[in-house]
Amino acid sequence: MFAHMPIIQGILYGATQHGARLSELCSAIGISPDQLGDSEVKVPFEQACQTWEQSVRITKNNLLGLHLGEISTVSVMGIVGNLMQSSPDLLSAFENLIQFVSTATDMIVFGIKRNGHEISLTYKPVTLYQKTSPVAARHSIEQSMAGTLNVFGHLAGKKIKPLCTTFKHKRAGDLSEYQRVFGNVAFNTNGNHLVFKKEDLLTPVVSQDKTLFAIFEKMLQEKKSTKNLTLPAQIKQLVRTDFQGQIPSLEVIASRMNMTPRTLQRRLTDEGTTFRELVASIQKDLASELFNLKGRISQVSGLMGYSDPSAFRRAYKKWNGQK
Repeated sequence: MFAHMPIIQGILYGATQHGARLSELCSAIGISPDQLGDSEVKVPFEQACQTWEQSVRITKNNLLGLHLGEISTVSVMGIVGNLMQSSPDLLSAFENLIQFVSTATDMIVFGIKRNGHEISLTYKPVTLYQKTSPVAARHSIEQSMAGTLNVFGHLAGKKIKPLCTTFKHKRAGDLSEYQRVFGNVAFNTNGNHLVFKKEDLLTPVVSQDKTLFAIFEKMLQEKKSTKNLTLPAQIKQLVRTDFQGQIPSLEVIASRMNMTPRTLQRRLTDEGTTFRELVASIQKDLASELFNLKGRISQVSGLMGYSDPSAFRRAYKKWNGQK
C-alpha cells in the first residue's frame, strides 16, 4: 500500500502551520525534504502511517486531520483532482474520485450509498491500515471527510452542507470543533458517512470543462492500463499520466523505469527511435489534443509547461513542421 507524495506533502506542510518544524518531521519519518517536491514518489505504507503519527505527536494536535481537511484542495489528488474540477457536478466529481483514487493511494476506500432523496458518501480505511495504525487511519478519515466539504465548496462556488455526518470511531476532541466543520455529527456509529440531499450533490461544478475532462479521463485510464505496451508506449503513458504532460529528462525516465540512461537509450534504439524523437512525438500529440481548447491558448500553454504563450505557439509550429 502507498500514498503518493502530494498527500504526504500536504500533511507535513499542514503540520508546520500547527507548530511543527519540517526538518524534524522529515527526520522522524525518514523522508528527505528534497523528496517532497517530487509528485511522482509513492510513499510506502509504513512511512505514510508514520507521517500522521509523528505529525500528531510533534504538533500535539489530536484533531490535526480535521483541521488539515478544512484547507485541503483537489491538488493533493494530482490528475484525479484535475478530473474532479472538470466534472459536471459534485456527485460526478466524487464518482470520478472513487474510480481513480487508486492512482493516488490505496489506503482508503471511498463509496456511495443511495437512499431515495439522500446520498451518503462513505469512507473506509482498509483493514490493514486500521489495524496497523488506528491513529493514522482516524486522522486520514477526518481529513478526507472535512476535505470533501472544503473541495465541494470550491467546486460549487458555495458551501455545501451535509444533512448529517457519522464516524465509526470515538470522538477524539472538542465536540464543538466537529460541529463547526460538519454540523450534525455522531460517533461510534456503523460507518464514516457524509449524508447529503441528492439535489445538493447535483450542484454544477463551476469549472466544468468537457474537453479537459476527456483529456484527464484518458490520461487516468491509460495510467490504469499497463497491458502489452512497447517501451516507447510505456514512456508515453508515463509522461502523460505520472508527469501530467511535463517532459522529464532521460535520466528521470530511466530511473522511473529501473534502468540506466544508457540501457534506456539502447533499448529505444533497438525499437527504431531515440529519446529526443519520442519527446517530440509526445509533445506534438499532447499539443494537438489540447489545441481543441480554441481561444484559450494561455491555459493550453500552462498545461504544457510553458509560462509564455508565445513560446508555446512557436514550439507548436515547430512540432508540426510550420514556420
